Amino acid sequence: MEEKKSALPSTSGHCANVNNETVSIKENGKEKYSTLQLPPSFAESEFHQIQRNQNSRGALLKWSNVPSRYPNLSNAWEFAGWGSTYYLEIDPSDIETSKKELTQKVTIGQWRATSIAGNDLIASVLYSIGPCVLQSGKYAPISMLLVALLMYPMKRIITEVATAMPLNGGTYNAMLNSTSKSTAAVAACLSILDYLATCVVSASTASAYLAAEVTLPEKLTPFVLTIVILILFSLICLLGLRESSTLTLSIFSLHLITMAVVMMTSIIMWGKNGNETLIDNWTKIANPPGTSPILMIVKGVCIGLLGVTGFESAENYIEDLSHGTFPKVMDNMFRFLLALNAPMTLFVTVLVPIPIIQENAAHAVSILGEYAAGGHRWLRLWIMIDAVIVLCAGVLTGLIGAIGLVQRMASDGILPQFFLNRNRFTGSYQYIILIFLILSITLYSIVGGDTSSLSGVFAVAFLGSLSTFTFANIMIKYKRNRLPRLSKVSLPTVLLTCLILLASLIGNIIINPMIAEYFVIYFIVVLVVVLSMLKRCWLWKLCYWLFSQMDLLHKYYPHLSEKIEYFIQVHIKKIRKNPIVFFLKTDEPHVMNKAIQYIKKNEDAGQIKFIHLYQHLNDIPDHLEAHHHMLDQIYPKIQIDLIFIQGEFSPETVDSISRQLNISKSQMFMACPGKDFKHSFGDFGGLRIIML
Repeated sequence: MEEKKSALPSTSGHCANVNNETVSIKENGKEKYSTLQLPPSFAESEFHQIQRNQNSRGALLKWSNVPSRYPNLSNAWEFAGWGSTYYLEIDPSDIETSKKELTQKVTIGQWRATSIAGNDLIASVLYSIGPCVLQSGKYAPISMLLVALLMYPMKRIITEVATAMPLNGGTYNAMLNSTSKSTAAVAACLSILDYLATCVVSASTASAYLAAEVTLPEKLTPFVLTIVILILFSLICLLGLRESSTLTLSIFSLHLITMAVVMMTSIIMWGKNGNETLIDNWTKIANPPGTSPILMIVKGVCIGLLGVTGFESAENYIEDLSHGTFPKVMDNMFRFLLALNAPMTLFVTVLVPIPIIQENAAHAVSILGEYAAGGHRWLRLWIMIDAVIVLCAGVLTGLIGAIGLVQRMASDGILPQFFLNRNRFTGSYQYIILIFLILSITLYSIVGGDTSSLSGVFAVAFLGSLSTFTFANIMIKYKRNRLPRLSKVSLPTVLLTCLILLASLIGNIIINPMIAEYFVIYFIVVLVVVLSMLKRCWLWKLCYWLFSQMDLLHKYYPHLSEKIEYFIQVHIKKIRKNPIVFFLKTDEPHVMNKAIQYIKKNEDAGQIKFIHLYQHLNDIPDHLEAHHHMLDQIYPKIQIDLIFIQGEFSPETVDSISRQLNISKSQMFMACPGKDFKHSFGDFGGLRIIML
């Protein structure tokens, strides 16, 4: 190329604006290099014109109807509209109201909190000893002791999960904040079945204890009496009564006194009679053919895990506890388990012949009371009254736990919104109670009132629910390790505990294969209902696509086609109308995009509001608005707004924003906070963590 003698020095700017060429020039015998500015080529001039045209369009945005997966129908409804950027000012009175509510919040103390879940735990001795002796015979005390020892790492695992994410809702909330919404829904199904089995087993066991001591009318069989108890406590819930900590503490204290009396009289009788019955049980009663001591102990552990129900319930009301109370509650429950279940089982094998217990497995503690009292019935009657009271309280606990979980799932959009409808006279969630009652009676009728089958279904549901805590613990370690917690368990311990629980679950199914059939039927029914609601927007879109394939209908019945098309569109838009909030701290586009991707996958939302809280104008990231504008164009099916709010990210601010925008806090998301975060995650009242 020919050198240009006359050249202007290069100026800074975009490389597309100039055509530069480096040439060598000799001056005083030395060679120098210089950059020459050449005139633009035709292609370059054309590019400049294209660039000017693009820039002149400003904020003009496009939505294309093609390509479309609906050949005969419109897809214009998929376009959510373009987002906007605006400033929102929080009313100071809202902040003060939120602060006042937080300071006036009534919390539950250590012993009252222990009594709520502890009632289930200490009541379980009434229905777990008999089935355990039925399976493991004279080795039952060993099985019960192993169960208690297993609960030591389990209580630490639950404590880590609960204190890392101190939210009501048990494993459902833990999984919701560490995995996907679908995984959380599966965990919720296990919890629902656990509550269901708790109610049915508690009611049937109360009937068995009552029928063993009182002559009932001919038509009032234990089967009918169980249904009457379920209906009665459902009516109590319908009347608007709620489980109070005072009532549960009273029942808890009564049962502890009863068990203390049984243990003291058993020790006295053991001292009087000596070890004769114990020796007979160990020497004269042979093991069933085809079994071994180890196998019998393992079977006893599988069934004996029924005696620890209640451990999974304590997290359901952690938001109502005083700070630092939850670990104390779990420690108390472990101590009661260690002091009650294994010793009571030992007294049974010391005082009562094994065959008698196996024949009366449904009310084994009453039989123990009779033998401990030297054949007198006073203690047996006392145990019967105590059993009926504490087991009926277990029915109430299961109902209230189910109501709370279903209510939360309906608020999160997993279950139908009609579950949130309250009775206008009592304020109770009438549809939740009614459907739960129907499911309870159906389950009891399917197994024909068989206590062993009920216990098996209960064991599988309970062990499945307990196992999800170990899985949630692993996911929190992997995805939310930055969250502070009051207890931390090593990963090998969690994995070992999880394997033992899963082996126990499988063992229960092997002991009675019919359990699997009953459990699977109910689990599939609940899971199908939950997942169909969770994926209802996708199901409506599938219907819309199938309808679009009906060429003849669109051709010959256009008026009908338009009506059906409009009907489906309305339902899809109704599902997608609720906005999602994500609190954005950075302007990094990959963080913003990751949040959008999570919401697309887990929520049926057509609108996302990015909210950035700042103290000073200089704190606002430089490229936040530009990246928001870019992502809003990338996702035309989601309207993405950017809202700037001057203020501090705190529970009071989030609560005020929730009120002002009329968006539930369960529909508000944030990234995982670090260790220096000065607020507790539980203080935000349902705000969700969706990524690391």
